[in-house]
Amino acid sequence: MDLLGIPTVRVFAFWYLVLVIKMLVLIFRTSVARMRSGTFSSPEDYASAGLERPATVAPNEDVERARRALQNDLESILPFFGVGLIYALSDPSLTMARIVFAGFAVARIAHTVAYLRGLQPHRSIAFGVAMLCLAWMLVVGLWTVL
Repeated sequence: MDLLGIPTVRVFAFWYLVLVIKMLVLIFRTSVARMRSGTFSSPEDYASAGLERPATVAPNEDVERARRALQNDLESILPFFGVGLIYALSDPSLTMARIVFAGFAVARIAHTVAYLRGLQPHRSIAFGVAMLCLAWMLVVGLWTVL
């Protein structure tokens, strides 16, 4: 069976890959913030930068904010992978699949931007939209497998 031949699975795959790209960009941004600030997580990182690790490492807000945004991605995008795939295979309408997949992905991108810039209530709104999309997919997926 060619799963990518199913239109809803193709839409899901597209938006999932967009989110993976977003996460990779965030990982790169975190690394750049670490290098610019000289705030590393491991002694060997200090050594490779030609620095001596301080006795106590003060957290850098840019690095920590990017790390928290990435942690938040892991907590929501990983469930999206499973729930979204089951939803895509549940034979939903293509229009509705496009709405919830794009809605989730765009909301997660907006959430990351708002998180990095410290914007409230934008971050909470984006989080809520993503969770509503995920909840819809979860309910439909559960209904289908019962």
